[in-house]
Amino acid sequence: MQDALRAQIARVREITEPEDLWVATRDYFFARGVRMIGYRHFVGSVRQEHPDDTMFISEGFPDELIDTLFSQRMVLVSPIPDIAARTTDPFFWSDVPKMTELLSSESAFLETVARYELGDGLAVQVFGPMSRNGVLNLGFGPGRPTCSHSELKEFQLAAQLSHLAYIRLTPDFVQGDKRLTRREREVLEWIAKGKSNSVIADILGISTHTVDTHVRRIFQKLGVSDRTTAAVKGLGAGLVNGTA
Repeated sequence: MQDALRAQIARVREITEPEDLWVATRDYFFARGVRMIGYRHFVGSVRQEHPDDTMFISEGFPDELIDTLFSQRMVLVSPIPDIAARTTDPFFWSDVPKMTELLSSESAFLETVARYELGDGLAVQVFGPMSRNGVLNLGFGPGRPTCSHSELKEFQLAAQLSHLAYIRLTPDFVQGDKRLTRREREVLEWIAKGKSNSVIADILGISTHTVDTHVRRIFQKLGVSDRTTAAVKGLGAGLVNGTA
């Protein structure tokens, strides 16, 4: 086991917040040539997901692409999670058409992504208890990355490490835990102050996509569909203060 992976294990072991786990995971892979990273967590069959319930976080991918995938619900027809659920080894994005017979909707998804010229990347499947599985997508930019067998295994181990840590940090996810995380409370606080997602991202030093993910989770946990109602519920529950 390489020293870097040993250090990552020690770092992740001490983490107590999902937001800190994401930073540690991102830093680890970015230090190894990855330019884009996206993590998707789901329970049971990914095909049964609703886009508003999707736990997805990313960094490095074009903003417009992520917005398109979610606004048009194309995220639900990606062939990658389905292939990942049926395999045990990481695979390259460019190999997806050869690994399964694509539906027309899946082909449309790949064509949409191809327009952004992301280059090639790896899909790394991760598994956990209570059917809490996921996939980590690692983009390397132009060309197919040259990864040795040992490097692929290291990526897989690091991805699985982070996935299991996320499950450890969110034990009530499957039961529909309604408690907001520390970062979700921070985002809700700024929502209550009338700040947009892009402004909140600048204030907290995180990406707009990450804020979008937090907002979706906040809405889901509070049972609301708009920012004003979320702010009102947050004030009523004492999750945010009423000072401007």
